[in-house]
Amino acid sequence: MGGVAGGARTVTRWITLVVRCIVGGLFVYAGWVKARAPDVFVRDIWNYRLIPEDFVFWIAAALPYLEVVAGVALITGFQRRGAHVLIASMLLTFVAALASAWMRGLDIACGCFGSAGTDASDYPLLIGRNLLMLAGIVYSARRMRADSAQQASRPA
Repeated sequence: MGGVAGGARTVTRWITLVVRCIVGGLFVYAGWVKARAPDVFVRDIWNYRLIPEDFVFWIAAALPYLEVVAGVALITGFQRRGAHVLIASMLLTFVAALASAWMRGLDIACGCFGSAGTDASDYPLLIGRNLLMLAGIVYSARRMRADSAQQASRPA
């Protein structure tokens, strides 16, 4: 199959790859920055006042590496389905935490990108950024599913 349909499919695949690289790259960067300054990340998590103190340290120790692994998996395509689920779950959790802090009037740094993150006064921007990344993940997952269905329907 060639022609217009083949060209559109190629463009769609490139767009999907770019989306995966952007979202995956952001997760790799965010995890790397937080892993380099775990003390700052512990404080950022604690400031949300959502998690008992004992768990804050475990989350601060594990989450940066989970973000890096999920980002790399999304970029490389290795275990891409798991990366989609994991990153979407993290993004939904981040949106819920940000919305909760915003509704409670907390004036805290988000902790999204370590000390380089955006100030808390930008809650709409932070939530919007996470929702935009979530839209990218949903788009990528749908394209992956469509590509798998298309390959399965091809004659051997």
